[in-house]
Amino acid sequence: MLAQLRKRFSKIDKEIISDAIKWFGENVKETEDILTWLTENTTNLQQQHYLMYLVQLFGNKLGKTAILQVWSNCNQILVDTNMKLREICATSNLNELNVNEVIREMCLHILWNILKYPKHIKYRQIHKQALYNYLSKKCHTLGADFECVFVNMQELLQYYGFKVEDNDNWYCQYNHTQLLHLWNCYRSAIDQQIMYVFILLSIKQMI
Repeated sequence: MLAQLRKRFSKIDKEIISDAIKWFGENVKETEDILTWLTENTTNLQQQHYLMYLVQLFGNKLGKTAILQVWSNCNQILVDTNMKLREICATSNLNELNVNEVIREMCLHILWNILKYPKHIKYRQIHKQALYNYLSKKCHTLGADFECVFVNMQELLQYYGFKVEDNDNWYCQYNHTQLLHLWNCYRSAIDQQIMYVFILLSIKQMI
């Protein structure tokens, strides 16, 4: 099955094909459908991985059409699409909204410190256990899903440019180009924060 799919979908990364087979429990039709969808809506390997990640994360709650629309509206930026899709799901699930807020608050804190003190090494290093403890406490306070928060937080750290060191902690190297990327991420998080307040107020009115 794997060999046949690789031959048929030669433009799709072989790792994604393997993931699709596992994800759909070797259901040939569903696997072919998702690979066809990726072929039609992506132009490079990075986009394939990003869209596959989003489908795995949100596919059970939102259809591929909705995911693709948000992806397009967010200019194919993973972090923005991720946040937006989470907020869409959160409109019917307050816990999801709290998950999003914990992640956003942590992201704003990390990004602001780096942008304010770009050459200070201590703001480019994140102790994994300290991050774990803080997020765990915050999730407990808000009643948010800690596992979901921690997994997505690590994904975002990678997107920001952090890498895991040998000691299992996170480190982000300094360069001018990256600062622009982080500034755009910060602006996006601020915009999402405003939307969060609006959605939270709307949900509380419905409860």
